[in-house]
Formats: sequence, structure tokens, C-alpha cells
Amino acid sequence: MYEIAAISATFPMLLSVTSYIWSAFFGDPDRFPGSPRLHALLVLLQFLAVTMIYGYPSSMSFVLLSVLYFVQGIGVVYYIRKKGRVDCGCLGPQFHSRLGWPLIAINGFMGLLSMAWSNPAWFDYREAVALNGFLLEGMLLLVSLLVIVGIPDAVHAIRIYRELAAPHAPYIKQR
Repeated sequence: MYEIAAISATFPMLLSVTSYIWSAFFGDPDRFPGSPRLHALLVLLQFLAVTMIYGYPSSMSFVLLSVLYFVQGIGVVYYIRKKGRVDCGCLGPQFHSRLGWPLIAINGFMGLLSMAWSNPAWFDYREAVALNGFLLEGMLLLVSLLVIVGIPDAVHAIRIYRELAAPHAPYIKQR
């Protein structure tokens, strides 16, 4: 049960961390509305919070994760007031996501969900450090890499294939 709670609370942050690392590795432009240093700090905090959820299973890990979600929501409100509805770069260069009330609502919902998962009566924390949690986090990072990179690239490749195949469609035998 703890794993389901951890995955449901951390997957958006895993997507954000993966997209930042992928973009930084290939030198894509950073569309984060704040400074690059602030963006790097935010991603580091996200990675540490997620690692704490998987590596140190406790109710305090969920409380800290919920605080980070709430702070991100406040940050979105701040940048909407300061710069307007600009592209946040939350999921890397392949996804265009704008700062707005839906992002604030998602951060608030995820913060409330993480706070709900922090109820200590729901889980039995047998281990101080869970090595299988680190393995699960690594596997989820690979899944998030598929979501951030693989799916948009596949959609792009299918679009190009259809454009190239369109002139030949009348000559293809219909079944």
C-alpha cells in the first residue's frame, strides 16, 4: 500500500526532474520563468523529496513533500502576478505548459494528497532505510523518461510518416 501512495504522490515530481535532466543534458533552452539557479534548486529539492519518500518511508517524508507542493503552488501564483501566463517549462521543451490556475490546483491537490498520505496510522514503517524503495524510484525514473521523451518523439515520428505516406495512400490496396 505504501508503494501506491508513494507513486501517486511523487510521479509529477519525477516527471519534472526527468525533463529537467534531459533538457540540461541536451542543452535545450530553459523556459522556467525564474532564474536558472532557482530552477536547479527547485529540481534538487524535488529529487531529494522524492528520494526521501522512497528511501526513508515515514509520515514526515509525506509532510515534507506536501510542503514542497504547496510552495510550488505559491511560486506559480507569484510568477503569474509578476510575469503573466508564461510557459513554465515544467515538463521540458517538448511539452508546452503555461502557468495558470490549473497548475495551482494540481499543486494544491497533490499537496493535500501528500498530506493525507502522511497519516501515520495507515502504514507500518518497518525499515529506517528501504533499499527496495531506491530500486522502485529508479524504475519510475525510467518510466518518466519514457513519458517525457519516448511518447512525444513517437507522436512526432508518426506525424512525419503520415505526411510522407499521404501521397501514396490511393495506391495502397484497401483491405
